[in-house]
Amino acid sequence: MNRKTLIFEVQDLKKVYNQRNILQIGRLQIHRGTIYGIVGPVGSGKSSLLKQLSGLEKPTEGKLLYDDNQFKTSILGKIKSPDDIKFVSILGDKNNESVSRFFKSRHSKRSEEIRKQYFNNGFKRYMWDQSIDTLSQGELRWIKLVDAVESDPRVLIIENYGAMLDDELEKDISRRLRRMNRNLGTTIIMSATNPVRLQKLVSVMIFLDNGHIAKIRSGNQSRNSPRNQGRSQNNRKQQHRRNQK
Repeated sequence: MNRKTLIFEVQDLKKVYNQRNILQIGRLQIHRGTIYGIVGPVGSGKSSLLKQLSGLEKPTEGKLLYDDNQFKTSILGKIKSPDDIKFVSILGDKNNESVSRFFKSRHSKRSEEIRKQYFNNGFKRYMWDQSIDTLSQGELRWIKLVDAVESDPRVLIIENYGAMLDDELEKDISRRLRRMNRNLGTTIIMSATNPVRLQKLVSVMIFLDNGHIAKIRSGNQSRNSPRNQGRSQNNRKQQHRRNQK
């Protein structure tokens, strides 16, 4: 196997909370430019695995390699999560700033372009000037996903994909995620309790059961993204240059 296509590698990873084994994974490899789905019932270890991959939590035992290296840590032993990994959690923090100010503070001059792309029709048009603390959890979830996509991360990790989104919003964001993966080579990893939510979107399905990998299956996306890695990296550089203007 060509190790150059790997972006994550898990070796004998174990995570323990309150003397309970949450995760115990002997080996797992995540390849660049591929969309993965992590599937399992509540309590199967999905969120814990995503947090390990995001650098938000340290394994109790074992290794988690990102680009053949373990995450850097501070002098206090806290992980320094890489800036090019974006984690979208199921819960969102509300505040009293407006949606427009939220995007302007994070995306500067591109905020107007974001408004035209995402908030120019239907009920979303009225969200732009609303205060974030007046949004529903579904609307807040949408805001966070838009922010994640427009941040152009190298790795995008989404907890409980599709939760609280209606069919229209989910269909729109799935289309954008496919395009992001295809054009920029973004590695996308998302979790769900129901495989139906993911099977049309992902290339690889990883099923967890009681913290263990029960099986790995192909998704409906048959594209082998690592083949297009060179083109995708060039596209990412071009996008980055546009964002700097």
